Amino acid sequence: MAYFSFPLGSNDEDKIFELAVEAGADDVTFDDGFVEITGEVENFKAINDELEAAQIQPDEAGLRFFPNNEIELSPSDTAQVLRVVETLEDLDDVQNVYSNLRITDEALEELETA
Repeated sequence: MAYFSFPLGSNDEDKIFELAVEAGADDVTFDDGFVEITGEVENFKAINDELEAAQIQPDEAGLRFFPNNEIELSPSDTAQVLRVVETLEDLDDVQNVYSNLRITDEALEELETA
């Protein structure tokens, strides 16, 4: 999927939503002062061009993998998987680690207390 992320700043949410959807975005979310736009791979350039025309420079722009089906494990198993993912991400030869794991708040609490 095409993925873009940037701070909202002084931009108008409605205008960003409109330009993203017109460019072919599937989803636009506004959360904690940040904007995330996702769309099909074929629409990456169109969305990027619209953001450029609006003088918006994304912090992140690229293609990402998103799972079609997520799995949920017990909090202890989720914490264990997250520790493995963290270890993998720390390896110099690893660029990205993808997972279809749904991470619950309980799992995050268990990870913090471990």
